[in-house]
Amino acid sequence: MDPVAWCAYAGMAVALPTALWRLPLAMGATLGTPAAWREEQSIPGTGVWYLLLLSVVQLAAIACMLFLAADPKMVTPRWLPARLHRLVPAMIGGAGVAGALVLLLLVTMSVIAWDKVDPFAGTDYDAWAWLCAICYLLAALWPPLLAAASVGYLRRHRRASSPA
Repeated sequence: MDPVAWCAYAGMAVALPTALWRLPLAMGATLGTPAAWREEQSIPGTGVWYLLLLSVVQLAAIACMLFLAADPKMVTPRWLPARLHRLVPAMIGGAGVAGALVLLLLVTMSVIAWDKVDPFAGTDYDAWAWLCAICYLLAALWPPLLAAASVGYLRRHRRASSPA
């Protein structure tokens, strides 16, 4: 498999568990989270909208990684002028690099404030707590995989568009 596509698919795979972890919480499942944490987060209540919005945004970002695995000709509308056809791959790769930087910042901030991010902070870790931790640890791999896929995509496109 192409390394760029591998990084894109792997990035999608490591980012998905956290979004899927939040959805049952939004639907009323406790997933073993402490009642005090749910109350602090307003779950159930207004915090549910935050969980849903965060998961939807994350799922949309995951779906955008498909563009890095696809051939630019397949994702560029035919009706665009030729000069814009050349810009689409640069825009896709550039958006990926920018996204990787934003994600790196978010992951770094989450690690620094892990006791505020982790719903199980200060409690004994049970199976639910370990599942939550694994989901979020996997998400920490998302920025480097997205960066590798984006840079590889840009390099591949630059080679393909440069005159021989």
